Amino acid sequence: MTRYIAINGKIIPETKASIYPSNPGFLFGEGLFETIRADAGVPFLLPEHLERMRSGLKILGLGLPVDFDLAGTIITDLLAENKLSEKSAVIKLICTRDQPASTDSEQKPANSLIIKTTELDLEEIKRRQSGLRAGIIPWSRNSNNPLLALKSLNYLENRYALQNVKQQGFDEGIFLNQSGELCEGTFSNLFLIRKEVLLTPPLTAGILPGITRAFILEKARPAGIEFHETPLSPEDLKTCDGAFLTSSLMYLAPLLEINQIKFDPDQTASLRKTLLNFMI
Repeated sequence: MTRYIAINGKIIPETKASIYPSNPGFLFGEGLFETIRADAGVPFLLPEHLERMRSGLKILGLGLPVDFDLAGTIITDLLAENKLSEKSAVIKLICTRDQPASTDSEQKPANSLIIKTTELDLEEIKRRQSGLRAGIIPWSRNSNNPLLALKSLNYLENRYALQNVKQQGFDEGIFLNQSGELCEGTFSNLFLIRKEVLLTPPLTAGILPGITRAFILEKARPAGIEFHETPLSPEDLKTCDGAFLTSSLMYLAPLLEINQIKFDPDQTASLRKTLLNFMI
């Protein structure tokens, strides 16, 4: 079956896609990406994902691709072309700085928007939502690093960290910052639960401002759920009743364990169910 991809608004067979070897996104990871879930052709929180990318591009000094404002329409067309309109799908948006094929060209470099869609592995999502085990990553992050707030193409640290903890039998890894504070997972944001109160690291801890994380906080208070964005340490795990992770694909998944500190998911099931109901 032919798979299709969209590059700068044009939908072409994936096998026909190409990139200049001198592209800074390819050479240096100079660009941003977003991962979005779609169910029955409807992307979850698409405007929020696009706004995060827009803000990140401004920080990096990268102009918007010419077709950026048409991303929603392109995604709809691409899902249909790949026969994913009635299924659960993963949407990848990639924006990278381009440069002319010839280095002596006077043409002003443009920025490209690449959109890819694939079918979501619902069995893997179901497995994650049944409970995950996480380990602390054995090196720290610098919370003063401004790039931590961007979902950049420089994602090697996250992938390497996940590989590291998986070798120890964990499903996810949790970063600490230079102050020993809990940050986030390699592909997720972290929430702790203490006496029905949500606790989550603040953005200043050195974390990505997760779209699903923000959605949880937005919906919590009207639902009567108290929350605090506050610095958290591994010691805080010992006084919590439970924990969960959020991401765009799995929405919300309970943590069964963090570094051998175990949680009983039944103790916090009602609160998690309330939050999950906002998403599905």
